Amino acid sequence: GRAGQARQPGPAGAADPAARPDGGRTAAVQAVFGELLGERTGPDGDFFVLGGHSLLAVRLAETLRERLRLPLTGLDVMEHRTPRALAALLDQRARQRTATGTATATAPAPTRRAAARPGGAVLVTGGTGGVGAFVMKELAARGRPVRALARPESAHLVAAEGVEVVEGDLADPDSLRAAAEGTAGIIHAACTFTAPDVDRAAMQALLDGWRRGNFVFVSSIDAYGRPTVEEVAEGAVSQEPLSPYGRGKLDCERMLAQAAGAGGRGGASSVRAPVVWGAHDRLRDQLRWGATGELFQAARAGEPIPLPQGGWYGTPWVHAAALARTLVTCAETPAHGVVNAIGGHVSWAEAATELARLLGGAGRVVPAADPASSPFRQRWRYRAEALAEELVERPGEDWRSVLAAMLAG
Repeated sequence: GRAGQARQPGPAGAADPAARPDGGRTAAVQAVFGELLGERTGPDGDFFVLGGHSLLAVRLAETLRERLRLPLTGLDVMEHRTPRALAALLDQRARQRTATGTATATAPAPTRRAAARPGGAVLVTGGTGGVGAFVMKELAARGRPVRALARPESAHLVAAEGVEVVEGDLADPDSLRAAAEGTAGIIHAACTFTAPDVDRAAMQALLDGWRRGNFVFVSSIDAYGRPTVEEVAEGAVSQEPLSPYGRGKLDCERMLAQAAGAGGRGGASSVRAPVVWGAHDRLRDQLRWGATGELFQAARAGEPIPLPQGGWYGTPWVHAAALARTLVTCAETPAHGVVNAIGGHVSWAEAATELARLLGGAGRVVPAADPASSPFRQRWRYRAEALAEELVERPGEDWRSVLAAMLAG
């Protein structure tokens, strides 16, 4: 079908969207739609109905981000599917930037901001994302200075007292090497999710710049692949098949272990995280459109929620604040290897029922028509002993409370 086909870009011919004033962004977004989809569309043309798909949504976001110098992600495209809706979102972010006194959307931004302090700070990548934002809060709570890597158009989102902002991008290895130099440690939380080769190159660049302090990599339980046992030991051998995302994470873990094994620097920790829940816009996007997207959309629409029956099927999860505690603790005292950050396990049926209740819908769980092919046929539970103290649930960190907080935001 058309939804699975990427097309050759059509003729560009549009004026530079970055030069357009506020209010002209709808036409700018329409132009990029045309380039990527190969056909013109009106202001209310649905990106996915017109033939777009998730990978193309990432390209759309990247193109608009570069031209308009405003933060935008593929998840934003999934939620704001038309030129008019995306333009309204971009207008809102431009106003927020102006209100905070940062550069206007049309002003050219420098490619990198020079480091202000030569040492002592912990470098955090992905500070504008859900995990990275909680990591920065945890570091601040412990009185640690932070060096935050951010794209030029997103730098204002991480600017705060005690934070040194360095501008860079995962696709710009030179910026990563420069950001890593002179730091007292690295917490690498940024990820493309869709381009493992970029993630591998980014890891290598950060390792090239790593000279001292501890290096903490935010990995994923996807690096375990599809285990043949239902209870997975911490650091167990990965088993095929691995998704491209999981393989990319595993490769980055191995690169870090090799660099740490060469000696002369600090300790290394690869922290495998499951589904992350927390009150942050990026985590809300993942709840609505990521691995739990089908559950969320069905619950919101009051539709039947098909799930496999005949046993426990569910997911491990962790509160973003608890994950941040484990990451910062590993930056202070390295785990020297692979560890898990699991806050708990919840069945898909429980999660779906709670989502339906919170959303006020009439959705209810029903047996899946084809259980064998259901994306929710997951029976694995993961052990997490090494970081258990930091993962102890604190008030408001139970899964029902965090889902309610996410939906209230």
